[in-house]
Amino acid sequence: MDARQAARTLEVIRTLMERTCQYQLLTARASLAAGILAGIGALAFLFLSPDVPANFGFVWLIVFAGSVLSTCIGTVMRGRERGEQVWSRQARAVVMALAPSLFAALVLTIYFFIRGEHLWLPGVWMLCYGQGALATSAYAPSPIRWLGVTALLLGGVTLWLGPEWAVLMMGLVFGVGHTGLGTALLVIERRQSYLRIHRSVA
Repeated sequence: MDARQAARTLEVIRTLMERTCQYQLLTARASLAAGILAGIGALAFLFLSPDVPANFGFVWLIVFAGSVLSTCIGTVMRGRERGEQVWSRQARAVVMALAPSLFAALVLTIYFFIRGEHLWLPGVWMLCYGQGALATSAYAPSPIRWLGVTALLLGGVTLWLGPEWAVLMMGLVFGVGHTGLGTALLVIERRQSYLRIHRSVA
C-alpha cells in the first residue's frame, strides 16, 4: 500500500468514525432554501413598513416556517435516500441542544412585541441562533460552528446599530449566512459522495 492509498484509507476510516456521533441529515438544499427565504423576507420590506408589527411578524413568521419545512422535507428525503433513521440518537441530541435557545427566542419575541419594540428582535434572534448553533456544534458539520460564531458577533453589532439596521442585518446574517452555509454543506456532501464511491471501489 503506497502513501496515497494509505491516506485515502485513513480518510475513509475517519469519516466512518465521525458518522457515529455527527448528525448527517442536514442538507445543503435546505440551508440554501432558508437563505433564499430570508433574502426574500428582507427584500419584502422595500414594499412593506417594518415599523408595523403585523408586517414584521408576518414576514419573518413565513420565513421561519418555510425554513423549518424545507429542513424537515430535506431531512426526511435524505434519510430515505441513505437508508438512515430520521429520528435517530443524533437527531434527538440536536433537538435537545436547540431547545433552550428556541424557547428563549420565543419568550423574548412575545416580550418585545408586547412592548412594541419588535425592531430590536433581529439582534436577539441572532444571539439565540448563534447560541443554538454552537450548542449543536458537537453533532453538526463544522460550518454550523462558524455560522454560530458569526451570528453571535453580528447579533451584538445589530443591537448596537439599533432598529434602523434591523432588516438589513436580518438579510445579511440569515440570508447570506445560510447561503454560505448551504454552499459549504454542498462541498461536504460531494466530498462524502466521493469517499463512498472510493470505499465501494476499494
